[in-house]
Amino acid sequence: MGFLLDRHRDLPAYVPGDHEEGDGFVRLNTNESPYPPSPGVAKAVAGQIGRLQFYNDPDCTALRAAYARVLGVEPACVMAGNGSDQVLFLSFFAFSDREHPIVLPDITYGYYDLFAAALGIPLHRRPLREDFTVDYRDYCGIGQNIVLANPNAPTGYALPVSEIEEIVRSNPRNVVIIDEAYADFGAESCLPLIRRYGNLLVVRTFSKSRSLAGARLGFGVGCPSLIAQLETVRSAVDLYGVSRMAQAAGVAACEENEYYMENCRRIAKTRGLTAGKLRQMGFDVLDSRTNFVFAASPWISGAQLQSELRARGILVRRWDAPRIENFCRITIGTQAQMETMLRAIEEIRRERDAGAKR
Repeated sequence: MGFLLDRHRDLPAYVPGDHEEGDGFVRLNTNESPYPPSPGVAKAVAGQIGRLQFYNDPDCTALRAAYARVLGVEPACVMAGNGSDQVLFLSFFAFSDREHPIVLPDITYGYYDLFAAALGIPLHRRPLREDFTVDYRDYCGIGQNIVLANPNAPTGYALPVSEIEEIVRSNPRNVVIIDEAYADFGAESCLPLIRRYGNLLVVRTFSKSRSLAGARLGFGVGCPSLIAQLETVRSAVDLYGVSRMAQAAGVAACEENEYYMENCRRIAKTRGLTAGKLRQMGFDVLDSRTNFVFAASPWISGAQLQSELRARGILVRRWDAPRIENFCRITIGTQAQMETMLRAIEEIRRERDAGAKR
């Protein structure tokens, strides 16, 4: 006997990257940080073990205050959630429904589709340009809610703040959600705009730039009135969603913020070196402002490259989707990990060349 409601039977499922943790694979497929959390995080988390019998602070008071100091905003401008995915889901739930659809690019973060499907929200897609960039004019003055990953995933391109501002300014009666999961790796953040526009929600995560993917910690940042509206929904459906240990880890990460910003600079430097080497091998590599590169080769398909790398113990990500099926998304790891990957690609090329000559 089945009890699942009919409307849920065909819900799509998010397909994550492979998670072969600790088995010798070089994990360049899930956009995690290659660097561990800062020393203070381990100490802060350990300090909470003897207090797990108590509920966590539902308002995340210390965490919101700590991250607000990092961002240079008031705590009332910040909401904490169980990962940025929860913040995004709550924002969809709070501001959109069948009568209030969402406009977004046709190639972007896949979870937006799943949230909309679960909530019955229509999605109106705008195609990326031929070069995979977003044309901001597609979103100006449209009078509908908007979600944009900036930088976009999986392409890595970022819009300048001036274009984001035009989108926000020209849709004053609609919420514009800017997902800045990767902004710390070289993109221009639109956070300063929250002081001027009450319809802008900026979503951030500690999974990428602050090495806390396993802690599940994300944030919504906006003007106090918008955050208060979002808190109304969070308080109703998941009041204690950010665990005591995650809150402690987040506070400690904020206190050691420079450690993480230096890691972001290291990753950006490695990204540039990796992109340069891939281009020398003939790859088309998009101009990324994230902790990954999106690359395609004229001499091997994306599926074949992914398979060949996996056979050599290296995991990368790809999608069977129009326009991007030959691209692989390659997370930037340590310099040593990227050199391992590049050597593997050179080996694959040599083997293919040798096979062609036989």
